[in-house]
Amino acid sequence: MIEAVCLDLTPKILLAEDDPELRELLALVLESAGYQVSQCSDGEQLLARLEECEPCHLVISDIHMPGLSGLEVLARRQGRFQQIPFICMTAFGDARTHNKARRLGAVATIDKPFDLDEMIALAGHVCLRNDQH
Repeated sequence: MIEAVCLDLTPKILLAEDDPELRELLALVLESAGYQVSQCSDGEQLLARLEECEPCHLVISDIHMPGLSGLEVLARRQGRFQQIPFICMTAFGDARTHNKARRLGAVATIDKPFDLDEMIALAGHVCLRNDQH
C-alpha cells in the first residue's frame, strides 16, 4: 500500500504584535503574499508557542509589548527554536535598540511606521536565506 505524503511548503510566520489592528493588517498582507501566519498578542504568548515547538520559518515580533517584550523573548530563545530567524519591529528605533536586538540574535529590526511591501520583501529575503541553510 502506498501512503500519500503531504508536504506543505508554505512558509509559516509567527507574528507577535500587541496592537490588534496592526497585527490583523500585517497578517492579512503576509497571508496575501503567500505565507501562513499565526498571531500572538504579546510576548508571553509568543514564548509559549515557541516552547511548544509551533512550527514556523520566521518570527516577526514587536519589541515593546505588555508582559514579555520582543527582546526578552529573544533573550530566552533556547534549543530548537533558537535557529528560527527573528525580525523585530519597533516604534522606538534608536541605535541602542537596534544594537541590542542584533546582539540578542535578531536578523533585522524594522522601524514603525514601515512600508508593508518592505516587510513582505524582508520576510521573503529571510525565509529564502533560511531555506538555503
